[in-house]
Amino acid sequence: MTGQLRDSDKTQLEQWINQGPKNFTLLFRATSDGCSSQIFHQKCDYQGATITVAYNQQGSVFGGYTSASWAASVASHIRDDRAFLFQLKYSGSDTRRKFPVSKTAYSIYSHASFGPIFGQNDMYLFQQTIQNIGGVFSMDGTCAFGVCYTMTGVTSWNDIHNGDMKATDIEVYSVAAKPPEPNTNQKWRKVPEWNKKSVQELIQEALSIKPNPCLKIQDYRIVLIGPVGSGKSSFCNTINSVFRGRITQRAICGEETHSITTAYKPYSIKSNRESKLNIRLCDTRGLETDLGMDIMEFAYLLNGHIPEKYKFNAEQPIAIDDAVFITKPGLQDKIHCVVFVLDASNLHKLDSKIMDKIKSFRKAATRIEIPQAVLLTKIDIEEKALAQKYETVYSNSSIEKKVIQVSEMLGFPKNHVFPVKNYENEVMLDDGVNLLALLALRQILYFAEDYMENQSSDNEDFPVKDHDFEAGSESI
Repeated sequence: MTGQLRDSDKTQLEQWINQGPKNFTLLFRATSDGCSSQIFHQKCDYQGATITVAYNQQGSVFGGYTSASWAASVASHIRDDRAFLFQLKYSGSDTRRKFPVSKTAYSIYSHASFGPIFGQNDMYLFQQTIQNIGGVFSMDGTCAFGVCYTMTGVTSWNDIHNGDMKATDIEVYSVAAKPPEPNTNQKWRKVPEWNKKSVQELIQEALSIKPNPCLKIQDYRIVLIGPVGSGKSSFCNTINSVFRGRITQRAICGEETHSITTAYKPYSIKSNRESKLNIRLCDTRGLETDLGMDIMEFAYLLNGHIPEKYKFNAEQPIAIDDAVFITKPGLQDKIHCVVFVLDASNLHKLDSKIMDKIKSFRKAATRIEIPQAVLLTKIDIEEKALAQKYETVYSNSSIEKKVIQVSEMLGFPKNHVFPVKNYENEVMLDDGVNLLALLALRQILYFAEDYMENQSSDNEDFPVKDHDFEAGSESI
């Protein structure tokens, strides 16, 4: 049920009430509910602050506000220091006046036999039941001028209701404090300032993160795992583009039914100043319901038994007796962080078999204490409002919900899930895209660094050495 009160009227009433934004909820409407004191009290008693609005045949609109509750059982006057009468229209023209209460002990009168009464009949509209005849309610009350309310700006009630007590409608609204609007700029995750300086600082920080020399390895090995079309290869290109200072495409990308990437292919990353990032970002074949890596092949990959550039065979996974199988992998061959890549716009369509496969992979990595993260790609497709406004990603509630959804689906802490936008249509770099990629990469490098620190701690009393396949397999 909606009333006739306009937004401009509500704004004016909010200013007169002077207690901040309000919600106006229609409680009673004579044309819909019937003009009856009994119905009025049924719908309006004990509702807190209310406004009563009368509309007459002449196009005049007037009424009263009280912060006190109506209550039929009181049968007496009720004090309200904040009560006032008002005028919104006169003969169809906007005419806005406020008439404050002057005798607060008589602010309103509440009785079961009467509708709303303000003052000592200062505004008394009806009692018992008034019939609607020809769209008009002939009010049997009266309006005494200036008894308990200060009527500044008018000389009589005729200047308010034209001397016409025939109402086309009477409405009563509850008036409640409006909850504060959500702060759309409130970030759900603290991130650096969104500018070129932050991009350069993140690039320099990423370049500075290196494995502990005592481990005798050069790079962190990061593997990307995800369904076909999720954006693994595009992320490799995006990271390479950020550091090269131009759009690159070292990894072949596209839209196909089956995975375009068919090999285990690590990418080294160099900056445009020839500085090298201490990382090997490893692309893999996309996961499919009945094709791609199975849990055993993934275990081999984690433990370093699969050589670089190995071409995955969808029908025949790698085996121990395969000629290229690395039987004695070193720490440099093993995976130091697993990154699952998921399409944010396609989570609801993700095949349950693929989801089960991802969960089994996560368990396998967790069992041998390899850290993991999630990249949520294609956020600009999931939330089109983000296009060219990537600085709003970490204050966007839809993206936050996706992060929470993935966290709950896979059992990840929320701060292990990172929204990113890969370079796909662009031919020039964008600071927003760069920052999202760098924020994710920095944390992935931190995770790999933590893993290496654990390896260093485990080997404080023993030299780092290669171990045979059987020892590695036992930890799967």
